[in-house]
Amino acid sequence: MKINSFTKILAASGALLVFFAGCNSTVKEKPATTEELSQMNRDFAAALNAKDAAAAADCYTDDATLYPPNETAVTGRDNILKYWQGTIDAGATNVSVKTIGTGSNGSLGWETGHFQMDIKMPDGKVVVDMGRYAELLKRNSDGKWVSIMGMWNADAPPAP
Repeated sequence: MKINSFTKILAASGALLVFFAGCNSTVKEKPATTEELSQMNRDFAAALNAKDAAAAADCYTDDATLYPPNETAVTGRDNILKYWQGTIDAGATNVSVKTIGTGSNGSLGWETGHFQMDIKMPDGKVVVDMGRYAELLKRNSDGKWVSIMGMWNADAPPAP
């Protein structure tokens, strides 16, 4: 009789343990869509085309880092704003992006793609810069995807 009561208590304890463990499980978020993940770079391109470095910098977290080609890393939104203002001042225009791939897991995501921009040189000549980019994204508290790390490289070597 004692073994039978012990077995019942053990079975009830196991059932409660399974029940409470299930109550604490997290609901898996559905992956973000390509449209959601690529919005950051569409907003970014629109900001550069509008010559609005502040709007471009708002596409990044406060502690984001850029890894521009052939330059040192740029960390922090204030420094990123200065970097993009310098790019605008250097004549960047007609910026466009095309998403190639995206993915997400919870509040982290990524996007890769191609970019193109015109750079109007001081002599009036326009240089077309094309290349590839990769962004590591984070969903902020408003649900908007923003960059925590961005890097890109040109298809052609830098002009002399």
